[in-house]
Amino acid sequence: MRNKILFRAALGMGVSALLLSASPSWADDFLRETIPGKWINPLVPEALEKLEYPAYFKDFDKARMEAQTGRYKLSLLTLAKVKPGEAEPAQMALVKATSLAAIGRKTQAVEALSAAGASENAACMVLKARILADLTRYDEAVKTLDEVIAKDKESVPAHYYLGEINEKRGRMEEAKKAYGFFEAWVDKLHAQELDNAEQLTLIGRGIDRWATINQIYKDRVGLHQQMLDKTFTAASRADREYWPANLAAAEYFITRDDQKTAAGMLKRVLERNPNEIRSLYVMGTLSLDQFNFDGAEKAIDSIRKVDAEAVEADVLETRNLLQQRRPKDAHRVISRVVNRQPKNVEAMGLLAAVYALQLKEKETNDVLAKVEALDPRNATAYFEVAEQLSAMRQYPRAAAKYRVAIDRAPWWTHARNGLALLYTQSGDEEDAYRELEQARLLDPFNYSTTNYIRLLDDFRSYARKETAHFEVVYDAKLDPLIPEYFAEYLESIYKEVTGNFKHEPTQKTLIEVFPTHDAFSVRTTGSPWIGTVGASTGRVIAMVSPRKGKNTMGPYNWAQVLRHEFTHTVTLSATDNRIAHWMTEGLAVYEERVPLRWEWVPMLHNAVKKKQLFTMDNLTWGFVRPKKPSDRQLAYAQSYWICKYIEEAFGHDKMLGMLAEFRKGEEQQDVFPRILGKSLSQFQKDFFDWTEKEVSTWGYDEATSAKNKKLVGDGEALIKARKYPEALKIFLEIVQLRPMDPLPHQRLAGLYLTKEINKPEKAVEHLERLHKVELKDNRWAKRIARAYRDMAKLDKAVEYGMQAVYIDPYDADAHELLAELYEKTGNTAGAARERQSLKILEDYGKSGSKEAERATTPG
Repeated sequence: MRNKILFRAALGMGVSALLLSASPSWADDFLRETIPGKWINPLVPEALEKLEYPAYFKDFDKARMEAQTGRYKLSLLTLAKVKPGEAEPAQMALVKATSLAAIGRKTQAVEALSAAGASENAACMVLKARILADLTRYDEAVKTLDEVIAKDKESVPAHYYLGEINEKRGRMEEAKKAYGFFEAWVDKLHAQELDNAEQLTLIGRGIDRWATINQIYKDRVGLHQQMLDKTFTAASRADREYWPANLAAAEYFITRDDQKTAAGMLKRVLERNPNEIRSLYVMGTLSLDQFNFDGAEKAIDSIRKVDAEAVEADVLETRNLLQQRRPKDAHRVISRVVNRQPKNVEAMGLLAAVYALQLKEKETNDVLAKVEALDPRNATAYFEVAEQLSAMRQYPRAAAKYRVAIDRAPWWTHARNGLALLYTQSGDEEDAYRELEQARLLDPFNYSTTNYIRLLDDFRSYARKETAHFEVVYDAKLDPLIPEYFAEYLESIYKEVTGNFKHEPTQKTLIEVFPTHDAFSVRTTGSPWIGTVGASTGRVIAMVSPRKGKNTMGPYNWAQVLRHEFTHTVTLSATDNRIAHWMTEGLAVYEERVPLRWEWVPMLHNAVKKKQLFTMDNLTWGFVRPKKPSDRQLAYAQSYWICKYIEEAFGHDKMLGMLAEFRKGEEQQDVFPRILGKSLSQFQKDFFDWTEKEVSTWGYDEATSAKNKKLVGDGEALIKARKYPEALKIFLEIVQLRPMDPLPHQRLAGLYLTKEINKPEKAVEHLERLHKVELKDNRWAKRIARAYRDMAKLDKAVEYGMQAVYIDPYDADAHELLAELYEKTGNTAGAARERQSLKILEDYGKSGSKEAERATTPG
């Protein structure tokens, strides 16, 4: 679940350029690298820690220990030294087959388990069935397990794997019947204490699948904890070295969207067996959930070091490429699996998803038809397709595929959560709530379900204000000033923004203002942390309240953020949600109509000079999976720069032409030559050349920097000595050297306002430059408004007085100033509104602010 949530938050949404850190420390660590290198070792025995064998171990004991800890080739070498009679043939076959299967020699493993002395052993037959299933020889696998059960009707392993294999091949009724064996074990666990780690682990897996598929958890809420305590936890106590119990627990927690706990469990597995393929695969998927493509590639590489032809590696690589929006590369990899295993339903589902990501509907449906020939009630392939369509905001098409998955697997909370998230992003909260209620009934312990339904419970009580083109949703108690100002501003920019792109959305845009940052984050990602204040999913724009508080982001220029996010809404609508992510971000920043932010200037200069700009192919992933703290800001700045370059070098009509091509589902490597007449690589070269010219005038070269440093020192000394006219000359020289530096503008504004110089009109020029890139502080706006007031330029004074309110609507001083200015211009309605706002603020200060403070305190 988390992978799609974060994907839409970081890649699918337009996240505001105001990015602030808000993630807890564990999240920082988890995002940084899900799979630390120390957990993954090459296959060669010398690279693994040397095993310490007990003194009484014979060669067979060593071989078994080596197989259990991932020294598979070494185990096979050690087995060859086992003396006759030292171990039973069945036990020898189990160790041999385990190691052979792990390194990809599965057919030979089956042969070893079919040899005399092993073929009638129950444990050997179960392992043989599992390996046959890995080879998609499902009928043989089921027949083998049926033979085990015919001899021992109480065989826990046979019943569990019979259910798992039938699930894998799409025979859900047979799977239900097999898992039904575990219903009786719920009561047995109370009546007896088991100390067999393998039995406990498989009983736990079996009970969970039985309860999930039959929707038992909704009526027996306590079964979750009981099952965990009595099976996986008990198995770990019974045998601390039995890592399959930790793997089972990890997969259990993943189905509940608790990735943190799951990652800890997988760490234990990989510490004991660094070459365990299933665990490496699952850890790789957790890496993808966090857009850690490097971590996923490490897992893929580690799997292939164990088994160069591992299907798990190809499947994980396909998921990695899909996450990176590289469907053509993904097609090449997953086709390899389908060609080898045409009955592999998971691979077929991913192939359908590959086509869906390219919006190839016929090919997608053709593959789904082949899946249904194998599994007439298949849900997983439809879910894979729904995920890709949803990530691209193809809402109606994605919803249809989710509904098929839900109809065929009504117990599957992931499908319901996926559909609910889709509904929230398309603004259909009531439909989302209905799906979440069903998901909560099925699984009351799912992390994402719980977060979303709590949020929507609160959301239902929010107030709404509608205008011609917008609907503002807000908490009337905690944010009483939101509706009037937001609504007025939005309508004031509507025609300009839509006109710039020659497109109007077909529905009203929803503006959802959440009173706390946690609520906003849950709304956008499913988790209570994300470092931004605004996000667009198309029709819906979610924001955190621009108010001081322990769990807000403080005041910020919400008007600028809204313009940014509404630009996303328009460009996404214009392209049917198919615009390249970097372009929707770049256009949103460009449409803010402000100069480069001060902090972006040295960053861009450094990136240009050190050849560290993103390539066109990698630019989107600077937003989604930054490798350095500065990468996300660099991605915003560079995307803006590219849009600026296209507008200046090719013209606005070409930009609109590119949007039209993206709407058709075209990829950027085809769009650039078709519209701009340049290949993507040639465009990139020309753009990089342009950036060199841009930064050459900024004054950050070594010689200019040295001169600037000396002049700043001289100028500051003159200000300190109150020699303002002399200081003015110095800082006028500095602003010519460093026009993109805030310091000379700050000093010049102050100097022009001194009594000795007294040129307020000149001061305003620099104050306006400072204000235009200010996101969180309204001091410049207020100072400009007062300067224009004193110069009797009241219309301009009102303009900046309003901007001071836009940045901090809870600043009484800003409202007082604006009320005064309205009165001076004879705007009685405006003055009355500001006086009313001041009254609201007064009342809010008595009770509302305390209530808001309580609401913004986590937990």
